[in-house]
Amino acid sequence: MLNIASAIAILSGVAIIVAVALQKTKADGFSAAMGGGSDMTRHTPGSKEAWLDAVAKYASIIWVLACLAVAILWYR
Repeated sequence: MLNIASAIAILSGVAIIVAVALQKTKADGFSAAMGGGSDMTRHTPGSKEAWLDAVAKYASIIWVLACLAVAILWYR
């Protein structure tokens, strides 16, 4: 059971890394930090960016739960 939880944690961690790496940046640098950024950061439903956001969100939830399971099983 520990091996399964570890494998799930590793796979979901890789999914988070890939999903975040493929996303485009949402800020234009320093000008966006000072309020000069554009409002083009919203994603249309069904777009690649919206899909990557969902993958990153759900993979991170799975990763946290799998790491918790690994910790519980390891110290059992």
